[in-house]
Amino acid sequence: MAFKKGFYWGGSVSSMQTEGAWQEGGKGPSTYNDINTCLGHTTSWNTAIDTYHRYRSDMALFEGMGFNCYRFSIDWSRIYPEGEGKVNDEGLRFYDSFIGELKARGMEPLVCLNHFDMPLALYRKYGGWSDRRVYEAYACYAETVIKHFGDAVSMYIPFNEQNAAIDLAVDRIPADTPDKEKQLIEAKIFHHHFLASAKVKQLAGKWAPKAKVGGMVHFMPFYPKTCRPGDVLTAQMVGEKQCFTHLTVFVSGRYPKTLLRKWKEAGFVPAEEDLESISGSRMDFIPLSYYRSGVSSVEKPYSESDNPYLSKSDFGWAIDPVGIRIAVKSIYDRYGLPVFMIECGLGADEKPENPDKEKKWVISDDYRIEYLNSHLVELKKAVEEDKVDLMGFLTWAPIDILSSSGTMKKRYGFIYVNRTDEDELDMERYLKKSYYWFKKVIASNGSDI
Repeated sequence: MAFKKGFYWGGSVSSMQTEGAWQEGGKGPSTYNDINTCLGHTTSWNTAIDTYHRYRSDMALFEGMGFNCYRFSIDWSRIYPEGEGKVNDEGLRFYDSFIGELKARGMEPLVCLNHFDMPLALYRKYGGWSDRRVYEAYACYAETVIKHFGDAVSMYIPFNEQNAAIDLAVDRIPADTPDKEKQLIEAKIFHHHFLASAKVKQLAGKWAPKAKVGGMVHFMPFYPKTCRPGDVLTAQMVGEKQCFTHLTVFVSGRYPKTLLRKWKEAGFVPAEEDLESISGSRMDFIPLSYYRSGVSSVEKPYSESDNPYLSKSDFGWAIDPVGIRIAVKSIYDRYGLPVFMIECGLGADEKPENPDKEKKWVISDDYRIEYLNSHLVELKKAVEEDKVDLMGFLTWAPIDILSSSGTMKKRYGFIYVNRTDEDELDMERYLKKSYYWFKKVIASNGSDI
């Protein structure tokens, strides 16, 4: 049995890791264009892989693989250069063209409204997601986008990996902040993100009633290091905190009582109208990312490299195909909503080979083929044996892009981009062996794995 009819195949990227053109088209600087606030503290984000100018030819390559879905993020600072105030019509026109090109090539756009960034002016003015005015600016931005695109977009994600987005915002709290004040700031960050997600659901209902909204998480199963009861309990608690608390809010519309009690002790009590907004804005599906699993013990609750039964990638990440089945099965069993695997992939340090002239690819990335194939085998088991309602499978970065730290050393793509960390070179695109493998998988709807 292949995956269901209408199964989505494609890839996922973010705007800051691909677009570049940071001073073109009326765009304002985002937090990724400021070397002091961006991840990696690099200026590579300013050019990235130049998708802003090359998206048509890149999409032709994706179409060549058979993609029927493409997930990308809209750059908030390309729509609102200051984060609020005056809208940049040129930015909307760019995404009109971008989405139009996708649809013309048979790809359904899956739009992420925010991927770890925000307009730099907004960040400097309000300091981030602990300030409710950032939520209010985001709500205005989201309404502009959803109203503008209407039925052209059928799927939205309010935030990339919302659990990770919250953690990143929390990490920006100064280290010398007193504990109780830090707990208060954390509560506000958490609440404003969920209030924003609820707002997106409401706005989609108003301006794009056919569109589905999914609350995305980064899912990482944690196994107990031993059968010692304390290790088992720690693994369960880590899983709840890392992922299931967020999913429960997305699906039930309610905060856990333990969380509300913790917030009250820190001096934060959400307004009743906020709780009603979240309660009435439950998600339609659950998109998630999966890359690796971890190990928990009483002494070391979060470990990503202590599993002796698993091999590791070039960058030390555990390679665990069974973990992806655990991810989708546990989510579907608990919540019953359709699950969409929208990020999965293998990052590797790669350089072009010098193949003989008969080869069509510049890199023989059999390790990537093996990685993705093994994960798809487990997803097929989840569908056939566990009866998971799986919407699709999108790989992370189908074309080489900047990594989350702003380097090109960690490559995920089926398509090689000719640039390095320091040198943009010509940014030409070349196909890897995995390009042709994934094309066959898509053509067979997953039967050929």
